[in-house]
Amino acid sequence: MKSRKILIITYYWPPSGGAGVQRWMNFAIQLKKRGWEPIVLTPENPQFEIKDEKLADLVSEIQTHKVPIWEPFDLFHKLTGGKDRQNVKQGSALEKKEKGIIDRLMVWIRGNLFIPDPRVFWVRPASKKAISLVNQRGIGTVITTGPPHSMHLIGRKVKKACSVKWIADFRDPWSKWDILDKLSTSSLARSLHKYLEQSVLKLADVKITVSPRMAEAFGGIEVVHNGVTLSSQPSGEPDGSAFTIGYFGMLNELRNPRQLWQLLDSLCRENSALANNLKVRIGGIISESVKDEMNSFADLRKRIEYLGYLDHAAVQNEYQRCNLLLLLQNQSDNSKWILPLKFFEYLAARRMILGLGERESDLGDLMNSRDIGLLLPYNDLENIRIFIKQVYEEKKKPNDIDTDDLLSLFSHQHLVQRLEHLIED
Repeated sequence: MKSRKILIITYYWPPSGGAGVQRWMNFAIQLKKRGWEPIVLTPENPQFEIKDEKLADLVSEIQTHKVPIWEPFDLFHKLTGGKDRQNVKQGSALEKKEKGIIDRLMVWIRGNLFIPDPRVFWVRPASKKAISLVNQRGIGTVITTGPPHSMHLIGRKVKKACSVKWIADFRDPWSKWDILDKLSTSSLARSLHKYLEQSVLKLADVKITVSPRMAEAFGGIEVVHNGVTLSSQPSGEPDGSAFTIGYFGMLNELRNPRQLWQLLDSLCRENSALANNLKVRIGGIISESVKDEMNSFADLRKRIEYLGYLDHAAVQNEYQRCNLLLLLQNQSDNSKWILPLKFFEYLAARRMILGLGERESDLGDLMNSRDIGLLLPYNDLENIRIFIKQVYEEKKKPNDIDTDDLLSLFSHQHLVQRLEHLIED
C-alpha cells in the first residue's frame, strides 16, 4: 500500500502570520481530514516579521519537526538596528528614499550573494533532517513550497537521496521575480537563479503553482489555486452610517496607488456627503514613504485609520466593516500572473472589490466577468471615480453579491481534491 505520509517543507508555519503561511497550513489541515498524515519540517527560530499566535491552535494535531536556522538578517540587524530588533524589518533598506552606504551594501549583498535567498543557509541542516524523516517514517511524498525558494533546494537533495515523490510548489515567480530589479541583481546572479530554478523543474516529479499565467511562465506546470476555508468566515454587514474602504496587507512602493489617494482627496472636496461618510481603514505593514505620502493629502488624511498589523481573525472581522475592499497588484510585469490569496478572502467576505493592476491577467479574467467588482489600471482615474461613486450610492448588501460559484471552486475543501489527485497519480 502506498504511504499516506507527506513531508511538507516550509519556511512559513504558525506562529508565522501573513499570507505566506495560509496556503499550506490549510492544505495540511484538509489533507489530515482526508486520511493523510502530513508531517511538517520548518525552522526552529525563523525571522518572521509578523506573528499570529492564534494560528498555532489550528495545527496543534499536525506533527511538526523544527531545525535551527541561521539567517544573515541577524548580522544586518547588528549593523543597522541597534538593540531593538523589532524596529528593523527585512526589506526595509529597499523602501528608503535615500539609501546610505550600508543600505546600498545590504541591497547588493541580498541580490547577489544570497542565492536564491537569505534562507539558503538552512538547506544543509534541513536536508539532513528531511532525509532522516523520510527513511525512518516511510514517507512517500515530499512537498516543498517557496518562496523562499531555497526550500526547493532541500527537496532536490531529498529527491537525490531517497525514493520519494517530490512536489515543488511555486507560490511566486523565481528567476522572473520583479524584486530582483530593485535588488541590483547582476546578470551572473540572475543566471544562477535560472540554473537553480531549472534544476528544480527538471527533477521534481510534479510542479505546481497558483495561477494559469504563472504556470505558463514556468514552462507549463500544474495549477492548484490559493483558496479559502469557508467554514471559518465571519458574517456581518457594514456600518450603515459610514462608507468604508479597506485595504489589508503589505503596502509598499510597488503597490502604492498614488492616483487613488489623490482621487479620494479630491472627492472629499467635491462631495460633502461622501466626505462626511468616508472612512479608509488600512491594516498591515506600510512603508513609511507611502504613509508619508498618504498623510500629505489634507482632506484624505482626516479619514484614514492606520490599524497596524492584525492577526488573521481580526482581518476577517475588518472585512465585514467595509463597503469596498482594495486589492492592489504590484506595478510590474509579474502582476498579470498573480492571483493573490487576498482575492479569495474578499470573495468569502462578499464585499465589492476594487482591484488595481493589469486587466489582461488571471485576476482580471475572474473579476471583470462577474458583478463582484472591477480590476482597473492604476491610472484609469475616470473609471475608478465612476466605480467608487457607484459603490457609494448603491451600498450593496452582502447577499446582493453572488460569489457562490467562485467560492465552490476555490474553497480549500475543493482544492485539496486536486492536490490529492496530483499526489496519488
